Amino acid sequence: MTATPVIPPEDPVVAEMKSVPGLAEPPKTTRARRIVARTTPETLKDALGGLRAIGFRHLSAISGVDLGGNFEVVYHLSGPRGVVVSLHAPVPKTAPKIPTVTPLFPVAGLYERECHDLLGIEFEGLADSRRLLLYEGWPEGQYPLRKDWKPPTGGETHA
Repeated sequence: MTATPVIPPEDPVVAEMKSVPGLAEPPKTTRARRIVARTTPETLKDALGGLRAIGFRHLSAISGVDLGGNFEVVYHLSGPRGVVVSLHAPVPKTAPKIPTVTPLFPVAGLYERECHDLLGIEFEGLADSRRLLLYEGWPEGQYPLRKDWKPPTGGETHA
């Protein structure tokens, strides 16, 4: 009896993703059921719309990452066959702005507010940009997940 080769579930998805508009480079499988893709702020909505069209309809998280010289916003989507796509978009630290994706994924607003609170990334077009995690009295321009942020010293508090 000859065993039928098992096709990893992400292989057909990677092949289908090659036709998604707005990707900056071909998607890559990083491990079982995990795919990484890259886009730009200018083509972000095209890429997310294309991923949504091929079955990635659940936005499970948005992560903001301080890479030192730049930020990266990572959109985590789950879709067909239990595959998760992490779509990375670079954001310059000198002008940390990227479009909101709430028209495609309404839940994105919460994640975008979190990224703004902690890293200072502005999501252009976000209807509700109130603080989400930090209290209203938190000092403006202080973003605690930035690599260059220093907490207050000498017994100072933000309470």
